[in-house]
Amino acid sequence: MEAKVVNKEAFKAIGVKWVGTFEQAAKGEIKVFHKNFLNSKKQINNAVNPENILGLSYHITDNGFTYYLALEVEEGTTTPEGMEFISVPACTFATTEYKGATVHEAYTALYTWIKQNGYNLSQSDLEHLEEYPGSFDPVIDVPELKINIPIKGI
Repeated sequence: MEAKVVNKEAFKAIGVKWVGTFEQAAKGEIKVFHKNFLNSKKQINNAVNPENILGLSYHITDNGFTYYLALEVEEGTTTPEGMEFISVPACTFATTEYKGATVHEAYTALYTWIKQNGYNLSQSDLEHLEEYPGSFDPVIDVPELKINIPIKGI
């Protein structure tokens, strides 16, 4: 696994929200949610890059989390009905690109890399930022994504 540290500027996004448990996600609800988003993303105007799907995980609890699938948008973009506006602050991330069937192992390896390199996890609400290619079909394709975990310096 190749990991690196990147700084991302603050950005705005519009997308859809899923709230559930880790068990529900493991049973495939996120895949169906992702597939549905691909069919509705054309409703989002002024996307900065419509082929970069963002997955934002927030409020991790003992058994669940809130997950958004979204597109980065230009300032002032109108939020379509049934979607939500998300404001993401500037952040430093540990990041790696991954393609394979065991995404959880990539996360584990990145968390290990963070610790081994003397970084700490950031204390923000954002737990993970995933980036998927627009052509990725979550139901039939092997997972392909960039994993970003917020960190702070030593």
